[in-house]
Amino acid sequence: MQMASVSFVLKDNKSPTSILMLFRYDNKRVKIYTKQSIEPAFWDKSKKRVRNSIKTNSQGINSKLNEMENVILELYDKILSEYGRRPEPKELKNMFELEYFDKKPQFSKSKHKSLLEVIDEYEKRMIVENKPKSAEKYREMKKGLLAFGKLYKYEIQFETITEDFRNDFIEYMQIEKNYAETTIHRKLKFLKTIINYALDCRYIDKMNINLKRFVTPYREPDKISLTPAEIQEIEQLDLSRFPKLDRVRDKFVIGLYTGLRFGDFIRLNKNHIEDGKYIVIKQEKTERTITQPFWEEVKQIFEKYDYNLPQPISESKFNAYLKIIAEKCDTLKREQEVKTNVGGKEIVVNKPRHLLVTSHTARRTFVTNNAAKGVELEDIATATGHASIKTLRTYIKLSDKQKADRLASIHKRISEKEKDIANPVKVIQLKSSNL
Repeated sequence: MQMASVSFVLKDNKSPTSILMLFRYDNKRVKIYTKQSIEPAFWDKSKKRVRNSIKTNSQGINSKLNEMENVILELYDKILSEYGRRPEPKELKNMFELEYFDKKPQFSKSKHKSLLEVIDEYEKRMIVENKPKSAEKYREMKKGLLAFGKLYKYEIQFETITEDFRNDFIEYMQIEKNYAETTIHRKLKFLKTIINYALDCRYIDKMNINLKRFVTPYREPDKISLTPAEIQEIEQLDLSRFPKLDRVRDKFVIGLYTGLRFGDFIRLNKNHIEDGKYIVIKQEKTERTITQPFWEEVKQIFEKYDYNLPQPISESKFNAYLKIIAEKCDTLKREQEVKTNVGGKEIVVNKPRHLLVTSHTARRTFVTNNAAKGVELEDIATATGHASIKTLRTYIKLSDKQKADRLASIHKRISEKEKDIANPVKVIQLKSSNL
């Protein structure tokens, strides 16, 4: 392993010429303009310094060169001790110029931690706060960053997160991973959360990128809600020869009629049924308790299993089985236009609806179909647990036919009210007879 070394050379033989500082380590070189210049005749090539002469400020220039040598060596050692790694050439050059020329100290007395160390710490924080799913997301983010760094030759450090890093990371997720825009948006949000956490804890002092525009804009994904006909076919599928699919179908139907998130409907059991007519459950994500009716369709499934519902399975397994179930439905074979990412470019393609069905489709379907029936959003939120009506609105995916039916229903109710006003019921008062 090559030791770090500092030397000074002249830029060229012109008169006068600039003095350059060269810092070498591990077959890498950092070239820095010292902002000092002399006549080539006064340069001592063997000592790498200015010759002593009354014709030039040799003492003053050499003193500055010595200072620069000490500063860059100290910065290099600081990076090794604080970050546990060697710096990138551009990173060291930038830090030196800020430290020496701009008089901005690059290291504080507080404890610095690397990006990977902070991710590990934040993951543990999520576990302590009883948020295992969040912990898993940050664990997956760390794996993704390491894979990206290996392919794109990046050190995964706070100091290397620049505009180029961000753009290359987005390109990696688009081309190599074929992630949807919403997934890319979410991954960048996770990374920004880690950066802000590190800044708040004073593990780092600054970033080399504008965090205000770090995350890509959010675009509503192409999601579907099921029509009553599609729901009916799923319910009526004969899956008696496929016990695993049968159990997943039943859990999905529970989701369709309760509007609960996957993490809640997958673990729903008899302990959540109160007084034989209420579902009372503490939401896994928000820890808020919600109460909704014990729907007849859900009650039938409970009775099918004698109130001992199948054990929960992972969401990835659930969605894999759900795709098989959806493919068996003729009503879900019709195609739908969706936007997708191919080679970093967004294009519109046609996909069978069965490919778009996921565990979250149940929640979206519950909201959409109840909104189509004219149920007030506040009442729907009572069942789903949404704290924000604005967020709830994003779940509503009414088809053109559903919108037309809803309009017709509203128009019918208005007409009936107007008719009642125009033709009030006449009350005939009977007079009592004197017998």
